[in-house]
Amino acid sequence: MPHLLILLCNLRNQLKQNRFFIYLTFFMVLGLGGTQHPSLAAPNESLEDFFEQTTVSGTIDSSNAINEVFINVPTVGMLDINFSLMLEEAGFASRNTFGLYDTVSKNYFQIFGGEATPGSRLSATVTSHSQLLIGDLTYDLEGPLSFYLSRNLKQQSQTFFSNDIRNGVPQALMYQGQGEGLLFNDIDTFFTEDDYIIGFEDKDARQSDKDYNDMVILAQTVLRIPEPAEPEDFAPNNNVTIPEPSLLSGLGMMAMLALIRKRASQS
Repeated sequence: MPHLLILLCNLRNQLKQNRFFIYLTFFMVLGLGGTQHPSLAAPNESLEDFFEQTTVSGTIDSSNAINEVFINVPTVGMLDINFSLMLEEAGFASRNTFGLYDTVSKNYFQIFGGEATPGSRLSATVTSHSQLLIGDLTYDLEGPLSFYLSRNLKQQSQTFFSNDIRNGVPQALMYQGQGEGLLFNDIDTFFTEDDYIIGFEDKDARQSDKDYNDMVILAQTVLRIPEPAEPEDFAPNNNVTIPEPSLLSGLGMMAMLALIRKRASQS
């Protein structure tokens, strides 16, 4: 308490001598709470506007926000991931690449290169055999997948991840579908609970405008589980041939005719 009284006295004296000092102190006190965590704050208005323009039914807002997306290897079947580049408003657009990142092996798997433009689409598949299929290429996986955005994979300062812990600061905002209808770049689709939107910031979020619309990706997932195999028809394991029913009927008729002829000859 004595320290607080001394501080108040000093502030009163400074106010008498210099009003600018008290104004500066006032705004510093207002800022003592620190900056809001970007992943908890509302996204930049331009991203909100984009959602409003592309959502034809329902609303994409903070209720859709999620902290992280990890793509695990399915225990059975194959997981298809259909990627669509929704929006790209970045000065580094021609250099930015987007893709999947193996969180264990630290390997990168590119989906969109710098030449991709809004409307570009590409599919990838994760198999139950821990393999990733992209086009004609097959990669072995060691762990769950997340997403990355980079303009130079050789430079850590220019490579960002959807995983906040990996970055140290949030570089992506992520949303999960709740059945909204989307229409963008002539693509008409539903945004279901199996789908995700990832909005990336392509500069260090500690020094950027935090608009998270430098590259906006729609990832739609579909799990394909093969139908159980049909049980094999029983067939005796011998060389005896079983005639078709029609043939059996014919044989029975011939035997009956032979029997009638035999009786007629005996009478």
